[in-house]
Amino acid sequence: MYHNPTVTGHDTSAEAFAAMGNEGRRRLNERLYESLRHAHQYGTRDMSRRELRGYHHQQTGEWLELSSVASTVNALLAAGKLEEGEARMCSQSSRQRLVMPVRCKARQVRLD
Repeated sequence: MYHNPTVTGHDTSAEAFAAMGNEGRRRLNERLYESLRHAHQYGTRDMSRRELRGYHHQQTGEWLELSSVASTVNALLAAGKLEEGEARMCSQSSRQRLVMPVRCKARQVRLD
């Protein structure tokens, strides 16, 4: 008996992200990190993944799938480049829900 699995938007987004390759993911990591760093310079303390996607789009014109932003943020968290902030409500979510925003880790100033 043949089983036809249901393919969701999440599946196709995950496949597209996986197909991006290491170099594509590395560049996406850099672009999103720079958008978050830019937001910090202008007073934004932290951002949800949805807020980061919107800010990045506003600054660069590049529209990203939320799953790609979330995967990239998770990779940057795992690499120690970002850290989670305090749970709060997302400013861009249509539903009232708590999110774990992220921020760039403070850079250690080298003492000579």
